[in-house]
Amino acid sequence: MMFEVATYRYHGHSMSDPGTTYRTREEIQEVRQTRDPITNLRERMISVNLATAEEIKQVDLDVRAEIDKAVEQAKSDPELPVEEMYTNIFVNEPPFKVRGTN
Repeated sequence: MMFEVATYRYHGHSMSDPGTTYRTREEIQEVRQTRDPITNLRERMISVNLATAEEIKQVDLDVRAEIDKAVEQAKSDPELPVEEMYTNIFVNEPPFKVRGTN
């Protein structure tokens, strides 16, 4: 199955940009209800029997639990010294030197 995903930014670009000065709240709500790529993928997977609603719900719960665990760890770990700010920022170190990160 091939699935094209056209995304839409529901929020503004920054705290100073609420995202409602150049589009209406109704437009944002309409897109969220009819063209949300995550909802569309979920519905398509269920309709072609790639997954059940229960399986997708379990995936959502597992992801939420993993995120909650990572947030708790981030909050409880001690703050690193400033000189460590750019250390080990890549999962796999690139095969070339990146200024300020190696």
